Amino acid sequence: MEERHLNRARRFLQHRGIEPQNLTSFSFMKRYTPVPDRHSTDNKYGPGLLTLHFKDGNDLVLTLHARHHPSSVIRYLVQEGVPFDNLQHPSHPVDIPHKAVSYRRPSLYLFWHGILCLLAFCLGFYQAGIRGGADGLLISLPLFALAIYWAYVLQTRFCYLSLDGKGLHVHSMGRVVTYPYGQMLKVNFDFAREQQFTHVMEVLEKDYRYHLYYIGRVPRTQLQDICQRLNQAGIDATCSLNTEKRYYGDVYHAQ
Repeated sequence: MEERHLNRARRFLQHRGIEPQNLTSFSFMKRYTPVPDRHSTDNKYGPGLLTLHFKDGNDLVLTLHARHHPSSVIRYLVQEGVPFDNLQHPSHPVDIPHKAVSYRRPSLYLFWHGILCLLAFCLGFYQAGIRGGADGLLISLPLFALAIYWAYVLQTRFCYLSLDGKGLHVHSMGRVVTYPYGQMLKVNFDFAREQQFTHVMEVLEKDYRYHLYYIGRVPRTQLQDICQRLNQAGIDATCSLNTEKRYYGDVYHAQ
């Protein structure tokens, strides 16, 4: 671990008054549910949850966003000898899937965002061509900015998954990211905190590098099957969401 990453993680924790010697263990990529009532505000869900267990019996829950550099924080805690208490070590691989299996469903949100992206680009070029000069540029710039944003959403918020003999593949618009089975340490599925992007996948590599993907194009009913296949491949895979719910606060589906 590079010194600058070590210092960055140390500053992040010290800014919150946290010293590794005061911790008994930590949990990562796991819901925090101290209250039985599932709708209690004390319960935390979603990606990037870090729960710190102190020697005095108290817990502190932090949400690690990308700006907090989750990989550096987890590496620092492990390097300081703080136990990773929800990391399971499944048995050696017993059944690595060799036949390619895709987990994908149609998405109306994908179609809608694609239309918005195309519409913003067309309007931007139209305004720039019709008006011309500085006026056309000023009017078209916000439209191009919106088009770029929707293009980003299309690439990052509508992923689907596939498994084969090589590993786990994350598919999005224009790219495929592959994680070999021997490279993954832990995988977790949970609801996203945004209702329109319903669920996410967290991946922790063996060098504690953390990745987050929005997998709205993967059917919720197939997440348990993905977990079972990953467990058989020797990976600690968990599914935290209720497959009967559309999003975390949904009370209209069976519990």
